[in-house]
Amino acid sequence: MTNRTMTNQTATSLASTSGRRQRPEDQTVFGYESPPDTPALHRDVLKWVQGLDLSQSLKNCRRDVANGFLVAEIFSRYFPSDIQMHSFANATSSHYKRDNWTQLQVFCSKQGINLPGDLVEGALQGVHGAAVALLEHLYENFTGKKVPRLKVPDAAAAAAAAAAARGGAGGPGVADGARLISSQVKASQNLEFGQVTTQQLAGDALALRKRLAAASTGTS
Repeated sequence: MTNRTMTNQTATSLASTSGRRQRPEDQTVFGYESPPDTPALHRDVLKWVQGLDLSQSLKNCRRDVANGFLVAEIFSRYFPSDIQMHSFANATSSHYKRDNWTQLQVFCSKQGINLPGDLVEGALQGVHGAAVALLEHLYENFTGKKVPRLKVPDAAAAAAAAAAARGGAGGPGVADGARLISSQVKASQNLEFGQVTTQQLAGDALALRKRLAAASTGTS
């Protein structure tokens, strides 16, 4: 092989190497990646799910929650004697998805656990943000903790705050406008995810924890 041939092959190899795409940096959190235009799962909720040692990792909330199998596994960690995973199918057909969720709804109804039907239907149908809202609802019920959420002021309050920030004649200044926005943000209200609305929990978290503890110890 001549020196000219070797030089040409080397140049071709270098050009090919330099033209390769660099591998993008991992932008996920603990291996979870929120789909585009979908609310991200709160870090505390994600850590809770991962701490349950489920058979499959949560990578795409909307897809992984849809068939109900992952949610059934979550319930099985708290009710090991009542939730038998062989009764649930990790499948994507509408028949098995509907059957999984129906079993969970029947169980929650018997146990007096709040599993909102709109969240279930939204997660099953892949409605925008429903799966995230459902996991956050379960987190709050099973742990008794609240998911920190940014409260959005209503339109009238936002308009008043904007006018105050602009400093109208005889009106409050920028600082007063900022305080008004802050006070509205701290107000308690529900957040909407597409067609799904999360509700503030009633004061029954302690009762639920007692019921979960009794279920795990086998007492009534």
